[in-house]
Amino acid sequence: MSGPPAEEPAVEIVDLAPRDPRDAMSLQTAWLRSFLAVADKGGFGAATLVLHLSQSWVSAHIAALEHALGVTLFDRKARPICTTEAGELFRGHALNALLELQRGVEAARSTLDNFVAHVKIGSYPSVSSTYLPSILRALTAKYPGITIELHEGTASTLEEMVVSGAVDLAFRPLLPKIHETTLCHRTIWREDIVAVMREQDLLTRKASLSVADILERPLIGNPAGSEEEGGGFDLRNTLGEDAARADIAYLTDQPATLVALVRSAFGIGIINRLVLETTSTEGLATRTIDSPTAHRQVALFWTRRRSDAAVVKAFLDAQEQAQLPPGVQPISSR
Repeated sequence: MSGPPAEEPAVEIVDLAPRDPRDAMSLQTAWLRSFLAVADKGGFGAATLVLHLSQSWVSAHIAALEHALGVTLFDRKARPICTTEAGELFRGHALNALLELQRGVEAARSTLDNFVAHVKIGSYPSVSSTYLPSILRALTAKYPGITIELHEGTASTLEEMVVSGAVDLAFRPLLPKIHETTLCHRTIWREDIVAVMREQDLLTRKASLSVADILERPLIGNPAGSEEEGGGFDLRNTLGEDAARADIAYLTDQPATLVALVRSAFGIGIINRLVLETTSTEGLATRTIDSPTAHRQVALFWTRRRSDAAVVKAFLDAQEQAQLPPGVQPISSR
C-alpha cells in the first residue's frame, strides 16, 4: 500500500506583472543580492556558488529585476558577463541599499532589551591576553547572543581601525597622541615602563635605574618601526631629551623576542610592565626607571557617532565590571 504522495517542493513565484520602475518598494532584496553576486563574479554560474541558489533561480531574479526597472542590467554576450551602463549605475545604489538595510537590522537587534549583536574590538597582545577575557566573560554572561571579533594592531593602526569603523572600540595607550580629535575615550589604568636585564647584570644591585644608567647600555624596545612611525615610543618617551644619545640596538613588536634578546645579552629591554605578564622572565630582573615619563596610560576609544550604540554601551559597562590585570594602577578620566 503506497503512502500519501510526497509534498511538492516549495517554488518561489517571481512576479513579472508590469511595475512602475519608479517604485523602489516593488524591488525584492533577493533580486538585489543576485544582481550584485553576478556583477561581482562575472557570471551566473559563479554567482550560484556564493548565493547557494540554482542558476535558474538566479536568472529568474535578474529577469524580474530588469523587468521591474525597465532596463537591461547585463551584457550577456560579453565573456565574462559584464554590467551595462545602466547596470553599473544601479550597482552602487543596490549595494548601498543592502548595506543600509543590514545596518537597520543590526540596530534593531542591538537594543539592550533584545540584545543580539556583533562587537568588533581592537586591541594589542598584552591587553588581549591579560584583560580582555574578563570583559568578554561579563559581556557574554549578560548577553549570550553576542558575538565578538578581535583585531590586533599597533597604536597607530588601532586608531585607524576605530576611525574607519573596522572596530567598534579599541584599547590603546594615550601616547602617541591620536590624530583624530573627535574620538571619545575612557582612561582605564596607568602602568610603569621598566628596564629588564639579566640577573647577572651589575645594574641589578640598584633598586631603580637612572636615565644615565640606561644610556650606558645597548637598548631593546618596542614596537618596531621608524621613529616617525612610533617605533620604540615607550623607550624614547622614557628617556625624553636624552633619547637622541641612546644606543637603540633593536626594536621588535614581539615581547618574547625582546625578552630573548635581553637573555642573550644583546642589551637592556625597556618595555611596559604589563607585557612582562605575558612571557617568561626566568633569569631576568626588572627595575623601575627614575624618569617622570617612565609610565603610560591605557584607554578605551570609540567614535562619537557610536556613543549611543547599544553594543558600545554594553561593552563599556562590561569593562567597568572587569578586574584589572596585574601590575597596573586604576585611573579614571571621568
